[in-house]
Amino acid sequence: MNGFPSLIKALLVTSLMLTIGRAITLPFMTIYLAEHLQLTTQWVGLVLGISLTLAIFTSFYGGYLVDKFSKRPLILICIALFSISLFLLPLYASKLWVIMFLAVLYSAYSILGIAIKACYADYLPVERRIRAFSANYTLVNVGWAIGPPIGVFAATSDVISPFVISGLIAGLAAAALGYMFYRWGMPQPLVDEQMPVAQQRLTFRQTATILRQDKRLIYFTLGSTLGTMVFAQFAGYLSQYLITVADADFAYKVIGAVMPVNAGIVITLQYVFSKRLNQQNLMRWLVVGSAFFMVGLAGFMLAQHSIPLWMLAMAIFSLGEIIVIPVEYLFIDYIAPPHLKGSYYGVQNLSNLGGALIPVVSGFVLAYTLPEMLFVVLMFATLVGLALFWRGYQLAKTHAVPHA
Repeated sequence: MNGFPSLIKALLVTSLMLTIGRAITLPFMTIYLAEHLQLTTQWVGLVLGISLTLAIFTSFYGGYLVDKFSKRPLILICIALFSISLFLLPLYASKLWVIMFLAVLYSAYSILGIAIKACYADYLPVERRIRAFSANYTLVNVGWAIGPPIGVFAATSDVISPFVISGLIAGLAAAALGYMFYRWGMPQPLVDEQMPVAQQRLTFRQTATILRQDKRLIYFTLGSTLGTMVFAQFAGYLSQYLITVADADFAYKVIGAVMPVNAGIVITLQYVFSKRLNQQNLMRWLVVGSAFFMVGLAGFMLAQHSIPLWMLAMAIFSLGEIIVIPVEYLFIDYIAPPHLKGSYYGVQNLSNLGGALIPVVSGFVLAYTLPEMLFVVLMFATLVGLALFWRGYQLAKTHAVPHA
């Protein structure tokens, strides 16, 4: 964090605190819905799927709000909604209320993430934004390592305790950040001289028109969607595969072995790799990251009952993750004009639909083909995603941003 403005440091710490809050509660949401609310497996899937899908599409409009309004109150409102949703969610047993509170929780966190990315673009020069994004991604993984054990411990005393602890952490983050805003205010944003700044506030329709006409953004978002299918929910599709080819006990052993490998590599190497990334070498690094994904997926396909091979394949796969995720962020930052950063990041968030889609795809592939075909499909998705990024990158080098 050396050399970052105080606001960026505060936002990084806030991101860590909120991730810990999420990680205390959300990994166990399936258990809570099934055991405490007595929902069937089908209803658990519907509740989580509907709320996540609503949040993904809400983030599209959220990006516009980040561009249109001051980021300071928007950030505080998002954290407050995040906290309130956690407090209220365990008080209601109705499926409709649970969906609503989960959707608000996911939406608030998503819009907050967009606002934080936009702050990096506003207050940091291009060459330092990747450092901030990588630091943020590393802290998010630290949060996911810290939160679940706290959640397990809290749940042993009371099923509502994890929600209360998560809500208190979010409330504390909002109070601390609000005090910092009150005490020091917001710094003066930098001006990106490579892009003209819009003199007028665009309407949502004008913004949507610009986004729809920017083919580079469309290619990058489609490529990100395929990439998200590969890495966002890997524990889920690996579990589905392992239960199909072996049994639940072996699945637990493999997932228990590979998850620490993934977390360790992300936390220790993410920042090291990110220092080598810049807007001139994005495509080369994306090829390298995609190659790691391909080799890792091939390793999963060949590992069979060897736990060490599963761990080695995950180590290689994780190298792809720590390269591709920041590179995708830089691609969007590369093409987004200063006054539409939030809107562009909001569109990029639609790529999370890939994470929602992969359980369906993997279930279909495992049901109707050889189990190993799942990894062939994911390799194909990796290659197609890379091709889409290449096409978008070629357009980015030759085309200007469309204006309303």
